[in-house]
Amino acid sequence: MKITYIYHSGFAIELNTCVLLFDYYKGELPLWDKGKKIYIFASHKHQDHFQLKIFDLVKKYPKVHFFLGSDIKLNEKYLERNRIDPSVLGQITKVEKNKSISLEGLEIRSLRSTDAGVAFIVCAEGYRFYHAGDLNWWHWEGEPYPWNENMEKDYKKEIDAIQGMHFDAAFVPLDPRLGKAYGWGMDYFLEHTAADMVFPMHMWEKYEYIGKYKTTSVGKRYKERIMETDRTEWEL
Repeated sequence: MKITYIYHSGFAIELNTCVLLFDYYKGELPLWDKGKKIYIFASHKHQDHFQLKIFDLVKKYPKVHFFLGSDIKLNEKYLERNRIDPSVLGQITKVEKNKSISLEGLEIRSLRSTDAGVAFIVCAEGYRFYHAGDLNWWHWEGEPYPWNENMEKDYKKEIDAIQGMHFDAAFVPLDPRLGKAYGWGMDYFLEHTAADMVFPMHMWEKYEYIGKYKTTSVGKRYKERIMETDRTEWEL
């Protein structure tokens, strides 16, 4: 297994027979064996998680399938206006919140995001992966009561639904814009799941926050599991 950090929340996982590509919108992609199936996941429509350029991959790889959060609305006319062959619609599975999907040996479960779209749990080739998308404990100073309180409740509800679940790799936001709350979502995820490797993401290139987080009371306990995502590849 090879994990590649691409940019922001974009990661690729290359397995023996397939590739899983999550929330790619910018950056240089690896080259993959054209015999492998390429599964592309976009958690929601925000431009830092989804761009139409992902559909260019069907020109390069013969076996591509897309799993798109259900808030991503596409139709033939829209695709044609953007010079995309509308036949790609036949290669898309829409993913609603709190659903389970089986396809070609993949087992996919979605969680409801606290922002937009979904988070993904994907089982492939005996591995289990978690990609949060924008599912996070968002706490913004200045938001009126009870916005932040509801956010905490909603985030904990989703993570509690996967309490104790084991992940071979998990991709979890660690967003510096949240100030003192930047690591709260990471804290709760680490303390309520069993993830072997956790890749901080959604950091807006402020990678120093990984080291900062590892000095916190929770981060210290899990620092060996937290990957430094200013690096680009992990061979496992």
